[in-house]
Amino acid sequence: MPIREARDTKEVNLRCPAPCRPRQAKDRDPGELTESIEEYTEGIYRLQEELEAVSSGDVAKYMGVSPASATTMLKRLAELDLVTHTPYQGVRLTDRGVSISIALLRRHRLVERLLVDFLELPWDDVHDLACKLEHYISEDVADRIARAMHYPKTCPHGNPVDATRVDNAVRLSALQAGDECVVARITDERAEFLSYILEIGLIPEASVSVKNRTPFGDVLTLSVQSLNEAVPIGRDVANSVWVYTGPDAVKL
Repeated sequence: MPIREARDTKEVNLRCPAPCRPRQAKDRDPGELTESIEEYTEGIYRLQEELEAVSSGDVAKYMGVSPASATTMLKRLAELDLVTHTPYQGVRLTDRGVSISIALLRRHRLVERLLVDFLELPWDDVHDLACKLEHYISEDVADRIARAMHYPKTCPHGNPVDATRVDNAVRLSALQAGDECVVARITDERAEFLSYILEIGLIPEASVSVKNRTPFGDVLTLSVQSLNEAVPIGRDVANSVWVYTGPDAVKL
């Protein structure tokens, strides 16, 4: 019979640190902002930047959930004073909701910059990871990342680290044949979308000229700085690419 090692009979003094222990719902503070609550709040902020009025249906589509699930969460957000939700009139973030969203976006975009510039992760594959990490770093850690990265103004996709910063960029879809521009930012950060954008060269600071625009269907044919051939894009792509034109493009 094999002899048992002495360590099997010793008392183990290792303990899991409190923050790492799994928690049940009953253990949570009723006012705690969970990852899901923060994601909804940040999502509504992003939608408010795109739409004049945000409906519960818009929230459901953005979050990829059923309308019933979105409605349930919106009621919870209202209880936490993060949104005002009036049936048939839309959803709006409160001042508290806006403040939380701005902080989340700052952490998110700083993390993306760290992942791309320092860890050299693919440009089109960091958004999802940043979505997870943004909930678990403090403002102090975010400040340290900003300092280490020499206070970047934008994330790798061109979106401002300070979400309140306003510029003169316009959607690529607003341009006409003959217009010239420089890419400012990409607002659709799904991995498959960013992968396509990278493939056709519509990355921040790329010079672009509009060669043609169809009278119906709004298909733009572009000449992109890094490509030898013209590239046709549809409205969905053109709506998510923001550009600088005129003097604003020259400044870059």
